[in-house]
Amino acid sequence: MSTRIYHPVDKFTSKGKRKPHHRPAALASYWIISVYFPSDGAGPPVKQNNPERIQPHTMMTNRNRALFDNRLPVIGSMLRRKAIARLLRNDTPDDAVKLAHAAAKGHPESGEIITRLLQLSPQRSPGMHAALWSCWKQEQYTSLKKKLRNSTELEALMLKALEQMTDSDEHSMIIFTLWHQLDNPAIAELIRRSRRHAPSLELDTLFGLAEHEPDRYLTLDDPDCSILEKALLTASPAQKQRINTTILNSRSSRLVKAYDRAAGNSHSPELVIDALMSAEDHDGLFEQLRGMPFPRALDLIAWWSATGARPSDPARKATIERVTAIYQAIPDTLSGVRETAPPGTQDALLFWQQQNLTGKDQNSASTSPDPLQRAGALHHAAYRNRTGDRELRLIAATGSWPEQLVARLHLFSNETFRPHEHVCWLESRNTIESRLLSTILPGTVEESQYFLDRLDELEHPSDSARKALKLMLEIITTLQGHFLAGVISVDDHDDAPHDHAIETENAEHISWES
Repeated sequence: MSTRIYHPVDKFTSKGKRKPHHRPAALASYWIISVYFPSDGAGPPVKQNNPERIQPHTMMTNRNRALFDNRLPVIGSMLRRKAIARLLRNDTPDDAVKLAHAAAKGHPESGEIITRLLQLSPQRSPGMHAALWSCWKQEQYTSLKKKLRNSTELEALMLKALEQMTDSDEHSMIIFTLWHQLDNPAIAELIRRSRRHAPSLELDTLFGLAEHEPDRYLTLDDPDCSILEKALLTASPAQKQRINTTILNSRSSRLVKAYDRAAGNSHSPELVIDALMSAEDHDGLFEQLRGMPFPRALDLIAWWSATGARPSDPARKATIERVTAIYQAIPDTLSGVRETAPPGTQDALLFWQQQNLTGKDQNSASTSPDPLQRAGALHHAAYRNRTGDRELRLIAATGSWPEQLVARLHLFSNETFRPHEHVCWLESRNTIESRLLSTILPGTVEESQYFLDRLDELEHPSDSARKALKLMLEIITTLQGHFLAGVISVDDHDDAPHDHAIETENAEHISWES
């Protein structure tokens, strides 16, 4: 390698004075290029006092640094691209990492760098390819995602790069991680087409449920649902919505029950109920009564009454047969009762809870200037357990009166209200009806005894409303009789191990059977 430097020759006038030399622009450009890009084998060799300066295989040489960071206005871009090409020809892992870092820091040719890096082949340049993707993995693919955001050309190059990857666990993990972070349908199609599976069971489960392939999870052995739980925790909001659709359409009671257990309080109970109905798992539906508010349980009983479907377990079937027979008698007792909503109107709470708001619609309604729309969005979210008590309490204290009404309906609380409030709130009363509406099945033994006592008092109801109340009490005591059977335990300790345990001498009205 040699360097040729051209010096101008001084010219003199006829009078012996030096004539200023003006170097042509073309010669000046050639001088610069000749210094930076010596022609191999041309011209005499130059003595190398500092061999480090001409090392071709490192980006940290002075010459390569000057090329890579060149800022000349006319040919700077060309020189920088020449340097990038030379570094890529070196085929060393260090150069791939340094190029990736330079692009992340906003190098003038960062677009060119990313383009060239995505074209690295795992077969032709395995060292650079492995180092590059390892570098991007360490930074969670942040710089790559930033460049992909507004470039369809780079996205196409990325897909081509992913297609060229091998079937190794390392490469599969890269592909699934990018799908998870970008939620890109094209990457999902690539995974389906190549029939790849993620090395991580949780990530493979997440892909299967979000992309409507539930068998990816159903073929796993997950007795404690820990795999599914971790997958749901890492899902994005958009992926969670698609997971809900997969659960609903799966018609798999095993998947629905696993989802119900893994999601805990973060999922919609309505989704589980609808999915179990679709799967025709009536025993699973019956178990959903446990922990369900009594008014919602009446809706489920009405569905069993209308469809004629029953659980397969004999005890559950007998319970449903009894409560549906009681439920069918309720309309007859209320035949003379006037509808609460005038003709041409609709119950607001019923209208709000039957709405099917998407995430975008929910956010739009929640921030609407109309207080009734905000109240409707709050009721829709609270009815599906998508809002917590903290938010409800805040709205109950600071919201408009429709929002406060909805919040307090869902909180079932009797808080101290602000003075001089222009709305007169109804005080909660400990009536039979209020106890029925607020009971979460199965309730406690004390609650069951309370309803049994009230049922005895209504042995001969005087009007249709009292008859309907008596039938409601028969339904709830029948359900409590099923769920609370066998909850009494006997031991030789003085202290009861359960919070709701009572001493037998204080349970005078409970009948004992051996």
